[in-house]
Amino acid sequence: MTQPDPLSPYYYHHNFQNLMDLVCERDWDLLMRNERHWLTTFQQLSFKAQCLLVRLLMRRHDWFLADSLHYDELGETPPLLDILAEHQFISLTHTAPSEVVFTLLTKAQLMAAFPDAGLAKSAPKSQWQQAIEALYGNTLDSPKALVVCHQPDILPVLNLLYFGNSRQDLSQFVVAELGIQQFESYPIRRADRLFNHRSQIDDWLYLSALNERAWQARKNKQPEEVLALAPCLPAPFDWAPLERKRQRLVNRIAREFERQDDLSTALSLYQTTTQPPSQERRARILIKQGGIKAAATVIATMLQAPHDEEERDVAYRLAKQKPIRTLGQSAPTTLATQPPLPTESLTLALEQRVEHEVADYYRQQGWEVWFSENSLLNALFGLFFWDILFLPVRGAFLNPFQRGPRDLYSDDFVTKRQAQIDQRLAEVEQARKWVERHYQQKHGITNEWVNWSVIEWPLLEAALVMLTKAQLRACFQRILFDRRHNRRGHPDLFMCRGTSYQWVEVKGPGDTLQPHQTRWLQFFQQHDIPAKVAYVTSNE
Repeated sequence: MTQPDPLSPYYYHHNFQNLMDLVCERDWDLLMRNERHWLTTFQQLSFKAQCLLVRLLMRRHDWFLADSLHYDELGETPPLLDILAEHQFISLTHTAPSEVVFTLLTKAQLMAAFPDAGLAKSAPKSQWQQAIEALYGNTLDSPKALVVCHQPDILPVLNLLYFGNSRQDLSQFVVAELGIQQFESYPIRRADRLFNHRSQIDDWLYLSALNERAWQARKNKQPEEVLALAPCLPAPFDWAPLERKRQRLVNRIAREFERQDDLSTALSLYQTTTQPPSQERRARILIKQGGIKAAATVIATMLQAPHDEEERDVAYRLAKQKPIRTLGQSAPTTLATQPPLPTESLTLALEQRVEHEVADYYRQQGWEVWFSENSLLNALFGLFFWDILFLPVRGAFLNPFQRGPRDLYSDDFVTKRQAQIDQRLAEVEQARKWVERHYQQKHGITNEWVNWSVIEWPLLEAALVMLTKAQLRACFQRILFDRRHNRRGHPDLFMCRGTSYQWVEVKGPGDTLQPHQTRWLQFFQQHDIPAKVAYVTSNE
């Protein structure tokens, strides 16, 4: 992939061309006939006509005022619009739906174009719109030339094939071109592509549209709109990536039924998914409905084979509830007998952030202190497994702008790399070699696990010296078990003094431990890793 001058005014064309080239080379067989025709015809346009079309595609809507399309690098746009209209990429018209005209024209322009509406000039635009629509109907003749951009929904398809999701778009290119991020080099091969059938693309886009509707409805406090999506849910998919996406949407809709106190419908939906928090919600509904025995069965399953750390925690708390205990369901002994966490109470002058005050306090005690919250262990993990994280697994790398594999948080991430992970863990005695090699070779390259702005070699070296190989292995295995949740909750400070070290979680006045922080501190305790909580009060 070639890199343009980041100051080039045509950067967006270059980005679109890169996206289009990769998709055409790798995924041409997955495109519909009209999409192929669109791409082929696009390549036949003049350079500046292509640029204008890309500009229009990058907008969030399809209708434009012709005389508002001004781009310095393109010069006069009317001739370019004529070219695009000739090739049927756009239409030039004066007729449009009333809501389009109302959106594009100002109140002054509406007053001049539709004086027969007969309202006072002081009337708000909304009243003018109502009067105009009452007089002329839902289709209006605009006084200004309008542009409507035609596309066979090409950009969502191209973005999905290129990025592997429906969230990213062409703006992702900019951070690389400006040098804001440098990305790892890895092969992008047809054999490793994510999609293999057109139906997978269409189903993905359909689910994304439903997800967007659910999100907007929830944002706009329209629960009935979320509930109305239930009949639109497709049947389960055989393809795991699509089925995970469907199950997340099922959970979202089921949760809304639960909020509206339609517990039966919520329960029936939760029973069609295994994605968290479906089992938790099933158990809670069953307890509320009096189905204690059925709830106990769900909780037992969660305790025996938790999907992630949070599900294990929730199951433990549910198992402690009296109705469940009466059936003999209880939490594992190892969790129930967890000793109290080590703590220290400090009274300090809080003239700066409490973490800085505590760091200064320990420095005065002779400790070398680093701010390492969620950075040290993650960096050790990312550097130790760097080459394994960037293995060319099918569907993992679809474009040059990835911070890590696309399936990083998928259920089968580990199983797809099991042999390599097991081999690397067996070599944990050589952790320093792997971490140092990747630190030197990859410094500055974007990695989901390595925060280069915080991590420095003396901190990594100190941790590698202090932690035993068994402790390192245990930390890595814990992160591997639940990568999404266990990348958070690490203590604020890491410090060394002579042959001693410790982690310290800082809690200022009124602050309390969060569950994910408690889990890490308990884990440290179980593996003889020195860690404690410093509770700070002001000396004033």
